[in-house]
Amino acid sequence: MKRSIIKRMVSCAGCLFYLVICLSGCASGTMLEEEEVWNIGVVLKTMDSEHWRGIRSGMENAARQNNVNLTLFYPSNEWAEDEQEVIVRDIMESEIDALIIAPCNSTNTGWIVDLAKEKGIELFTVDTRSLDRDIPYIGVDNMEVGKLAAQCLDQNLPDSAKMAMIAGGGKQAQTVDRIDSFQKELKNIRGIEKDAITITKEHGSYTDALHVTKELINDGVKGLFCASAVMGLGAAASAEEMGKDICIVAIDTQDDAIKAVQRGDIYGLIAHSGYEVGQTAVETVAERLEDGPNAVKNNVYISCELMTKENIEEYLD
Repeated sequence: MKRSIIKRMVSCAGCLFYLVICLSGCASGTMLEEEEVWNIGVVLKTMDSEHWRGIRSGMENAARQNNVNLTLFYPSNEWAEDEQEVIVRDIMESEIDALIIAPCNSTNTGWIVDLAKEKGIELFTVDTRSLDRDIPYIGVDNMEVGKLAAQCLDQNLPDSAKMAMIAGGGKQAQTVDRIDSFQKELKNIRGIEKDAITITKEHGSYTDALHVTKELINDGVKGLFCASAVMGLGAAASAEEMGKDICIVAIDTQDDAIKAVQRGDIYGLIAHSGYEVGQTAVETVAERLEDGPNAVKNNVYISCELMTKENIEEYLD
C-alpha cells in the first residue's frame, strides 16, 4: 500500500543529532502516478566515520533510483542506545512501509520487532544484525571478517607470537561474531585456546585503541586485530610512539587508513564498501516490498577482501 511520508522532530535528554533525508525516485523529474512509492525509514548508529557516511550515500542513491522516499536518523554516537530508542519509536509513528535499523544494542531488539509487527512495518537490519530476534540482515558476513583477520596474522607472524583483538562494544552483533570467528580460526590453524588470546571490549574510539595498545604491547602482543579502521589507526599511532613493530589488521576503508597501509603502519584492511552496503539495503527492501507477502526474507551478505600494501593499488584504480 502506498503511504505518505511524515517528517517528525525527535527530542530527548542530552545532545541528539539527527538527519532527515527525503528522496523520491523520479522519471525525467516527474513521478508517474501509477508507480508505487515506498516510504522507508532508516535508523543508523552514527555518522562519525567514512564507513557510515558511505552507507548513507549508498542509500540516497538507491532511493533515487527505486521510487523510495527515505527518512534517515541517527543518534549522537553508536553507543547511545537510549537516544536510538527514542528515534525508533518516533519514526514508527510516521507512515513508513519499512524500517532499516543498525541497532546500538543487538541483544535488545525484541521490542522493535513487536512494535513493527503491531504497526504493519517490515523490519530489516543493516551493518549490525540482531542477536535476540530473527530479523533479515544486510551487510558484511562478520564471521568471515574474523576468519580473514586470523588467517592474515597467522601468515605474517611466527608460531610463538602472541595475538590480541581490540573488539569494540560487546552489545553489538558484529563484535560477537568477529570475536567468535577470530578465536575459532586461530584454534583451527594454530591450536591456540580462547583464553590465550587477549580480547578487549573497549568503546571503539581512536583514543581507546591508543591506550589499550600500549598495554597490549607491554604484555608482549605481536599481532593485533582491530575492529575498525579508526581503532587500527589508534593502534598504529601507539606502536609508532613506542617504537614497536607489530602486525595490525583492521576493518573498513577510509583515506587515512589506506594511507597507513601504504606506509606500512597497518599491515592490512579487511575491505568492504559501506556505499555498497547502503545501496544494497535500500534496493533489497524496495524489492521485498514489491514482492509483498511472497517476499523471501533471507540475509544478504556483502563481500569483503583483505587489502595490503601488495594489492592496494588494485582497489585504488
